[in-house]
Amino acid sequence: MNPLPPDGVSVTTQHNDNRRTGANLLETALHPGNVRPDTFGKLFSRPVDGQIYAQPLYLAQCPIEGHGPRNVVFTATMHNSVYAFDADDPAASAPLWHASLGPSVTLPDANVGPPGYRDISVEVGVVGTPVIDVERHVLYVVAFTKEQGAYHHTLHALDLSTGREALGGPVRITATVPGTGDGSAQGKLTFTSNRQIQRAALTLAGGRVYVAFAAYGDQDPYHGWVFGFDAGDLRRTGVYVTTPATQRGGIWQAGQGLGVDDQGNLYFMTGNGGFRPDGSELGDAVVKLTPGLTLADWFSPFNNAALDAADADLGSAGPLLIPGTRLLLGGGKEGKFYLLDTGNMGHFHAGSDSQIVQSFFVVTPDKNTHHIHGGAVHWNFRGGGPWVYVWPENAFLRAYRFTGGTLQTAPASTSTTTDPRGVPGGSPGMPGGFLSVSAHGDDPATGLVWAAHPYRDNANQAVVEGVLRVYQATDLTREVWNSKMNATRDDVGMFAKFAPPTVAAGKVYVPTFSGALHAYGLLG
Repeated sequence: MNPLPPDGVSVTTQHNDNRRTGANLLETALHPGNVRPDTFGKLFSRPVDGQIYAQPLYLAQCPIEGHGPRNVVFTATMHNSVYAFDADDPAASAPLWHASLGPSVTLPDANVGPPGYRDISVEVGVVGTPVIDVERHVLYVVAFTKEQGAYHHTLHALDLSTGREALGGPVRITATVPGTGDGSAQGKLTFTSNRQIQRAALTLAGGRVYVAFAAYGDQDPYHGWVFGFDAGDLRRTGVYVTTPATQRGGIWQAGQGLGVDDQGNLYFMTGNGGFRPDGSELGDAVVKLTPGLTLADWFSPFNNAALDAADADLGSAGPLLIPGTRLLLGGGKEGKFYLLDTGNMGHFHAGSDSQIVQSFFVVTPDKNTHHIHGGAVHWNFRGGGPWVYVWPENAFLRAYRFTGGTLQTAPASTSTTTDPRGVPGGSPGMPGGFLSVSAHGDDPATGLVWAAHPYRDNANQAVVEGVLRVYQATDLTREVWNSKMNATRDDVGMFAKFAPPTVAAGKVYVPTFSGALHAYGLLG
């Protein structure tokens, strides 16, 4: 197979890289001076057959059978479809190829989620963002299917040129491991697909593909699972369970992928579940695994029990590994940032978190919820950075300056627009904003923060209208454009919950729950 040519930016994984920075620093076309209502807007839409939960991926000059090299945007839907579209030509509405990965699971389904489950509507298929292996010329993706009454998660490797199955796939995701926790039998835990949602983005690192699981609406029994597969032949290489002797501890991170450091170690954050101070049970924890999926280190807040009791998942967001450091930043439903040293994560201390580098609330606690979902993004710009950006529920987008090994707790910049404002005790802004950054290197004149969020309503258990907003990255009081300024031309439609926009080569690809993938860019 031929490797892809190096020219042009490519986005092959969720939030751009395995540190999950969310930053495209090779963007030369878009900047605060030309992203304006008269010069920037929706260029075209690509029709798809379902809701899009996965972040779109992009490859420059990808060879396509029958078409030659094309800039290609890939998107996956809850109808278990994967599409490869021409990323540039407004007239090329038909896909370059389309792969159907089996029958999706129609909702409601008595075996998926608790009674009245509404976190997902219509159907479940591909939920987690796929990942692209440029060297092997494949896209890895996990589909959830119901076939002859049986539920399956299946790992596919699709040839980038054709969409056909490659590397001997697909393979079913199955495992039985030692464990006495919820749902076990005779000292064994068996992976049960209809209890486990594949929400976190797939991760490719060190010749392995990693797939993580949580639950549908906390319907027991379930656990947090991580599977490793050989990227060359899809052979399973390892399995890790977060709570083998208790329950829950899912890995969902609102779609954020696992973080990976330079040594290939993996990092993720878990939701509510069993916890033991010896690290054998790791609900509401930040976990470090070796490439072979053995436990290397971990941290859990001093108020683990209170988080669990309040359904305040630490793992509603995923990790950001701060470039140029060995520091990890994460936060969850409590609305608090935790900054950890990945060489000594701190484990658990009763009464305080004084053993870690830093922790603080991103919003002063009040009667509103300020959950953090997905993950923060990062940009280091000349004369001001590095900055970390986050948009919690019912709050303003804000940036924090990283200096001297910690974050300044007062925001360096704050927007004047929020996601829908909350009411005391409510969360109509759920889930906050989902962010990407674009810039030309560290040039402060080029930085933009792109944010997708609900326009007016709570997206927690409903399909609601969305909006795309763009801010000058060095001054968040400057909102330079949003999709409602000229809604007739630019409207997003229904908000794609938890999915960040993808910025590549002068265009911005925005998934929706409206049966379409939109492309925005410079007009005329």
